Amino acid sequence: MKLRTKFLIFLITLLSLFILYILIFFRSGLNTLRVNPDHEVIEYNLISENLEQRMNYFVWIGQATILMDIEGTTFLFDPIFSDRASPFTFIGPKRNIPPVIDINNLPEIDYVLISHNHYDHLDISSLSKLSKINPDTVFNVPKGDKKLLLSNSIYNVKEYEWWQSESVPEAIITFTPSNHWSARGLFDRKKSLWGGWHVQTKHKSIIHIGDTAVDSIFDEFNTRLGKFDIAFLPIGSYSPRNIESEYHVDPSEAFDLAKTLQANLNIGIHWGGIFFTQEPTYEPLELIKKFNTIEPNVNFRTPLPGIIINID
Repeated sequence: MKLRTKFLIFLITLLSLFILYILIFFRSGLNTLRVNPDHEVIEYNLISENLEQRMNYFVWIGQATILMDIEGTTFLFDPIFSDRASPFTFIGPKRNIPPVIDINNLPEIDYVLISHNHYDHLDISSLSKLSKINPDTVFNVPKGDKKLLLSNSIYNVKEYEWWQSESVPEAIITFTPSNHWSARGLFDRKKSLWGGWHVQTKHKSIIHIGDTAVDSIFDEFNTRLGKFDIAFLPIGSYSPRNIESEYHVDPSEAFDLAKTLQANLNIGIHWGGIFFTQEPTYEPLELIKKFNTIEPNVNFRTPLPGIIINID
């Protein structure tokens, strides 16, 4: 057999193995390329208020980004203010709506909490801007992601294992597990951790789950962390189920998760802002409303982005 033929066979074999690898481990990523072009633009409320003058509130900015103030301490979960959730500025999943507040108009952020390193949750451009705006902001990330921030000149970083807690002057912060995965490229799958964040202040207990599929691990949360006042839960990016059920809960499963966690208030996030999957735009909201009508004691709401909600 000629050397050229052997080389061609080698290349074909290598390409076939690469394609198989992508089809097995990046099915959800491929699903983002099939987004329905007829998706509606969800309603939202642009924030013009000076939030430095307000205390004890939260607001859903879009995707999984939550801005929260508790007694003057500000927490920002999974901030993404870029136009695309992508390593590139010209291609990749694009925002359906703008951020409801400009990054430069945010109040001074004390703590940023990152659930995992997918581009719609860990947006380096946004983190770099936040670090420049306030060098005292503390960036809390899963184990394995600190080096990414350091390489982008973000230095005030703490890295967490699952169930690791840190006491700060205003709260106890705990990184919690979930059923998801991590990757920034094709060959770093699960090289860093993924999960959610629990914030326990003197008077409030907050849980934020960035992304998850169904998992029995959540049965442990109340035993480990106590009673929750507010739970921020993902309800979007779930269709088609033969692909996404491995990574994302659908609204019915999110509602069951809310019943497991038993928070006083549950807030649906991670829908309608950046489209990765195939569900109709308003379906997550409509389904959660339907389930909550049947079981109103669960108290699961889906406020639109930009609605400022007071924390009692």
